[in-house]
Amino acid sequence: METASIMVVEDESIVALDLQNRLKKLGYRIAAVAAEGKDAYRKAIATRPNLVLMDIKIKGNMDGISTAELIQSEYDVPIIYITAFADEPTLQRAKLTMPYGYLIKPFEQRELSSAITMTLYRHQIEQQLKESQQWLNTTLRSIGDGVIATDPDGRIKFVNTAAEQLTGWKQSEALGNDIRSVFNINKTNLFPTSADDIAVLENGLADSRQAPTLLTNRGGMQIPIMYLSNMIRNERGEALGFVVAFQDITEQWTAEERQRQFIVELKRQNDELDAFSYTIANNLTGALSPMLGFGELLETYFAAELDQEIVGYLKIIAKSGRKMVTIIDELLLLAQVRKREVVTYPLNMSAVLSSALGRLSHLSHHHQAHFDLPETWPSASGYSPWIEEVWVNYLDNAIKYGGQPPIIKVGAALEPDGWVRFWVQDNGNGLTTAQMKHLFTPFTHLGRDNQNPGGLGLSVVRRILEKLGGKVSVESQVGQGSVFSFMLPSTGQSALAAAADTDTAGALALTEG
Repeated sequence: METASIMVVEDESIVALDLQNRLKKLGYRIAAVAAEGKDAYRKAIATRPNLVLMDIKIKGNMDGISTAELIQSEYDVPIIYITAFADEPTLQRAKLTMPYGYLIKPFEQRELSSAITMTLYRHQIEQQLKESQQWLNTTLRSIGDGVIATDPDGRIKFVNTAAEQLTGWKQSEALGNDIRSVFNINKTNLFPTSADDIAVLENGLADSRQAPTLLTNRGGMQIPIMYLSNMIRNERGEALGFVVAFQDITEQWTAEERQRQFIVELKRQNDELDAFSYTIANNLTGALSPMLGFGELLETYFAAELDQEIVGYLKIIAKSGRKMVTIIDELLLLAQVRKREVVTYPLNMSAVLSSALGRLSHLSHHHQAHFDLPETWPSASGYSPWIEEVWVNYLDNAIKYGGQPPIIKVGAALEPDGWVRFWVQDNGNGLTTAQMKHLFTPFTHLGRDNQNPGGLGLSVVRRILEKLGGKVSVESQVGQGSVFSFMLPSTGQSALAAAADTDTAGALALTEG
């Protein structure tokens, strides 16, 4: 360690020489010796000692206290006063120069040694603290976020450059002000101003907060910010003050506002599109109904009188008309599933399936389909009108694309993870892996050649099950038929208990419908 250098300012030459000898014996280096103020100032600036021993009463126009003030105005050096006078006015003047100690003449060697040792150590610690504070201050002033620190009463002690720019307050103007007058976000309970507020914070109820809000700066402009506030505590957990860090989020706020406006506009357009779709669907259905009715009437009552080729055309017209009606119904159902929120309940699956089969009776009779149905059902939770549509879609596909004749097996099983799996198995030609990947996407048709887009049924099924918290799946191998499944949450009830809920479920369905 480098030997500390000490400057002696003493106008009595014998005393000055004695001090030099004592300091050398203690192992210190003599930086300079002066007897009057101006000479002491010049030598201090030239030699930069680590410590100054300053006699208060010295020769010249300046006493030791004035000389100490002049030296400390140039650089930070610790000073120990040496004096034979300890009167109160002199001590009060000396205090203003922040001395590190006093030695009253005459003093012992150990007193001199102790005073110098403690002064050098204290000054070293203070220098390290100042450097640390300067480093922290520079860092905080350089970061892009605004930072304001206060004492426990909310009076400002620090404002960095970013905070100055955002609030419109310079640090020199803001120091000592209540933070609410500078950091104006209309949050009167954000910073404590009373003992009760301190107690609340010490209980941990408001030690850290983060939120977006509007900052009103000094010029009255409102700036969107995100802020975070925290209490500053010492090692004993006592409150020393508060710090709030905040950043300008104008760009993010503007983007989110544009997004909100876009969502509102999109919802408005969707509502208009839905209304338009319902109008078109109703008009198309109204136009198709008489076409189908007259076509079927001609086919039924005048087939014997018409050419067979014409009868064939009538059948094509009727088939295409029914397909258009189905597509319209599926579009309306898809829109309903997307928008509507329903309450689920235990299903009477036997009744739901029976209703679906009733709707497909004409198609199943035409294809001479055979059905293998279970006698009992595990209880699952769902919404009857929508689950009926799922059965209709699965069974419709099994009838149309099954074998000749279609042999269709329907079943259900309680899975070990709390789900109930329902399935429809057909005896058709089966599907390739590539075909199965696209089955539940819109406008994918389940035709044998997979060349006729326009089907919506299975995409509706997927939407229904997703809305009800369920799942869909398919298993198939070419030449071995397919198994279409859907899963619903189990209610944990027996089949009989679920059936007993039929009246309640039906009433609820009617109410929601």
